[in-house]
Amino acid sequence: MKTKIFLVRHAKSAAKERGIVQGRGVDVPLTDEGVAQAARLAEALRQEQFDHIYASNARRAIDTASAVRVFHPDTPYTELSELIERSKGEAEGMQRDEFRLKYPDIQAEWDREEDALPPGGERFADVRERVIPAIERHLSEHGPGKVLLYVLHGNVNRVLLGHMLDVPYRLQQRIGQGNCAINIAEYDHE
Repeated sequence: MKTKIFLVRHAKSAAKERGIVQGRGVDVPLTDEGVAQAARLAEALRQEQFDHIYASNARRAIDTASAVRVFHPDTPYTELSELIERSKGEAEGMQRDEFRLKYPDIQAEWDREEDALPPGGERFADVRERVIPAIERHLSEHGPGKVLLYVLHGNVNRVLLGHMLDVPYRLQQRIGQGNCAINIAEYDHE
């Protein structure tokens, strides 16, 4: 038997709208557009039956999950710090243009699809080391035949999808994850 996994990226946040580098240290709410996106996401997932809903403990993920939970009020819900976005270290909170000027080497590495490490931040490999064990734990705890919803972040979803599809870290940035993107996977317990 299989477990069905929904990976959803959060709706548009205020930091994104203002051109601010965000990661795990910038915790802002959704924009008005993000609230509308989350409502459309909730409507799209309304008929699904989830056995558990998980979200990162970042405000943008919590707000997005809250919209979905309107239609799933009795579904168990958990927020986890292990599922938070990739840390961008010292770059968090900077304007994107300011980041490009202060860290041109890192920006150049990202442009070349390299897994660059911002000072104090994380690589994709670091994200994988904290996210994959959490997901594997949930798969084991819930067992086969369940449906799990995760409301996460673009880079976290890229790492998870990259892991599932055996995509190298340097190419994981190519995995599209627009706001409220829905990815569906099945985990075969055999």
